Amino acid sequence: MDIRVVALVVLVVMGGSMLGAYAILSGDEESRADGSWGDGFLDPLIQTEEHDHRNSSEHNMSSGNIAYVEFNELTNPGNAEIQVMPAPDGRTYVYQAGWSEVHIIDVTDPYNTSVVGVYNDPNTQVLDVKYIEWNGDEYLILQNQLVDPGYADPNVGNWDDPVQVSVTLIDVTDKANPHYVDSWYDFDHPTGPHNLYTQMVDGQWYLLVANPDYTQCDIGQGDACGGITIAHLNFDGLQGLPRIVKVGEAEVAWDTTRGGWIYIHDMTSQTWPGTDQADARYGRTYIYGAYWEAGLRIFDISDVPHPVNSPLLYLFHGSACRASGGTQAMCNWRAPEVGHWDDFADLDRDGELDSSQTGNVNGGRASYIHYAEPFPEMVDTSHLGGDGSMRHLTTLAVEVLSTTEGTGMVYLLDTTNYTMNNGNLHFQPSLYSTWEIPTAWEHCFGEDCADYPLGEEWLLFSPHNLDSVYFPTNGDTLPDNSLGGGWDGRLYIGHYHGGLWIIDVETMIAAGHSGQSRNDTNVAATIGFYLPHGGESGEPMGSEFYDFGWIPFIWTAEYYGGYTYMSGITSGLYITQLDIDQPYEGVLLNNG
Repeated sequence: MDIRVVALVVLVVMGGSMLGAYAILSGDEESRADGSWGDGFLDPLIQTEEHDHRNSSEHNMSSGNIAYVEFNELTNPGNAEIQVMPAPDGRTYVYQAGWSEVHIIDVTDPYNTSVVGVYNDPNTQVLDVKYIEWNGDEYLILQNQLVDPGYADPNVGNWDDPVQVSVTLIDVTDKANPHYVDSWYDFDHPTGPHNLYTQMVDGQWYLLVANPDYTQCDIGQGDACGGITIAHLNFDGLQGLPRIVKVGEAEVAWDTTRGGWIYIHDMTSQTWPGTDQADARYGRTYIYGAYWEAGLRIFDISDVPHPVNSPLLYLFHGSACRASGGTQAMCNWRAPEVGHWDDFADLDRDGELDSSQTGNVNGGRASYIHYAEPFPEMVDTSHLGGDGSMRHLTTLAVEVLSTTEGTGMVYLLDTTNYTMNNGNLHFQPSLYSTWEIPTAWEHCFGEDCADYPLGEEWLLFSPHNLDSVYFPTNGDTLPDNSLGGGWDGRLYIGHYHGGLWIIDVETMIAAGHSGQSRNDTNVAATIGFYLPHGGESGEPMGSEFYDFGWIPFIWTAEYYGGYTYMSGITSGLYITQLDIDQPYEGVLLNNG
């Protein structure tokens, strides 16, 4: 495999922003597009013997329509998830999880940011953070997990700080003085949670916690390894202090899967955004779980034990879960599974979807579903080939460990249709199209890569977390920059060493209706890319699993208020702006 310069021919501007097609240098049999990325840009995924992944000066590349805004190196490297939120004081803050702390950064002026608070937790790895506000008080929920093998089986009773493998609640009302409030530890999840999400259900806050593994699986009960803890945030506790009250879980049953590598990785949730009251999902709330080779799994948490709606059920299950340490011995309320999708791509065209069970797993390029997120609004797709009904979308992204070819796929699903059987609802998801970095066919990485068999390069160009954003358009102050229809949609995808990629949702929907080839969709849907390179060099993480110093090394990207915020694992906080996002500065969007 030769790493070649992308053929530069002609810049075709679509809607004032989208990148034109370019020649895909690929061994794939699908049709190729002609054209160009942009004026003078090379393939941003660099692999040569002379290239230094740790040298930021070798990664100063972008598509030209994304502008640098700010870089904040924070107080310490080692960063993970971020959330950007307005506060009651009128200012806007980024809450950024880190290897041993959480940074609170004032980004009210994105061009002049400052760290205003730090919560230190030196005995754990804080990989996720979520913000909630209740009656003017502000809280963060932290996900603490030890991912080093030496920490895989902690004896909680002997740790100095038992919250190091727990969900932790801290008060951040005073940004300069964040402090501990409460925590919850599941005794049968020894490495701690990996991802969390917050969801309001009928006026009450709930925590959803992804626990990737158990001490052992209860095969007799039929549960797959790992589950989603469901806990209520009770603000009516003693002395007015909020408390975390686990009430149950969501689990995947083995007999509904294809087998393979199955565990919950990440999940999001959403109250059904449709306004059709005849739809059986109207007003109900669902979890969208990324279950690796079990694909997308959808659970209904509308009838979760609730202190107002079902106080006796809430008391019973809350007490049972606390008494059993959250284990299956007594904590056994389960959210029903109401839908799934695991029809992965068949990239080797052998008639079997690509997975560990059917061949061509290729590091999970098509099957290791790592992230799932429903689109924030129902959309009209009639201008894209749809039938005129409002459609519900869900995006899935894989996480790729090591490949012989490719970088990792993103799927766009239509999750609108459902069936009813004896009163039981079941989603019927279907695929619109897929996306992958357009030069993916020219790359491989990790120990499985024939040309560069470097074990330390696992995850190198893989996608990780993303943000899906709905933009209303009006033809005036908010111009349409895609295919019409009164709305635009964009995905902001963080790739570890591949940087930020911004993708057009309407193009992916249209590709599903037209049957456009995968390669052509990869090109046509790409709006822009940006390789953050703010630090002089990266800093190794001191972890057996994340011992990298790459620049960039992006955990996630999040859109807020006209800007894109990125968490650099080895560097800090990056802020950029896509040119067509500028009109949305100060525009309040419904983005979950």
